[in-house]
Amino acid sequence: MRRLLTAAVTAACTLCMGISASFAQDGPPQFRPVEMWACSFNNGKDQGDMDKVYEDIVAESGDSAYAAFQLNAYFRSNQEFDFLYLGAWADGSTMGAGIGTDMTGDTDAGEGWEETVTCPASLMFASTWINRPDNTGGGNDDFIMTVADCHVAHGVSNAQAAGALRRYNEYAVANGSDVGTLLWYPAYGHGEAEFDFKLTNVYSDAQHFGDSFSWFTDNQAYNVRSDLLTGIVSCDSARVYSARTIMNNMQ
Repeated sequence: MRRLLTAAVTAACTLCMGISASFAQDGPPQFRPVEMWACSFNNGKDQGDMDKVYEDIVAESGDSAYAAFQLNAYFRSNQEFDFLYLGAWADGSTMGAGIGTDMTGDTDAGEGWEETVTCPASLMFASTWINRPDNTGGGNDDFIMTVADCHVAHGVSNAQAAGALRRYNEYAVANGSDVGTLLWYPAYGHGEAEFDFKLTNVYSDAQHFGDSFSWFTDNQAYNVRSDLLTGIVSCDSARVYSARTIMNNMQ
């Protein structure tokens, strides 16, 4: 599984992506490496088989600072896979150690993974929080995640786009919103990426997702969002995923 990666992302990976160290926050942004695998079940295999693989992943990960999640699409258009697997490390050094261990030889998790699913797409992102409210995750094993592809306007930097999104989130928080927001920048495996970054929102459960929709429309927050983002960054219609926590040693 993770041993299939052939490159390690270090804490300096953001230097390769043209991301400014100034995102209008206190100190430089803190990035975490995130892996994404788009997977489909092999013939005769199903979620029960994958759950056994997850048991091996948890056992072999031990107490390493790693978190893993399965995302199943709820609202989406064309999808050529059964689910997304997300893995996140606390930092690049932790990720390098984990991949290094996987590369030393076959593991039960790796063998089970290859028998159970085929994952033609594997990507690496550098992830940073724009807004991390206290209730993000909420201790829940299941939550809702939305993911949109965003494009920065010509002549606008990633730092300026992130700053505009941060100002919108400051407005949202000041007016009662408590949605978790992250930016995912393409690091490895993307080739000619068709986006500049992904805008990811996290909701503690389905009710939180629905309440946030009501907050957005009742407060006409779309007008503020448009005023702050127009001419700077645009994002497509977000896909909505039901997310399941496999393990999380980073809480």
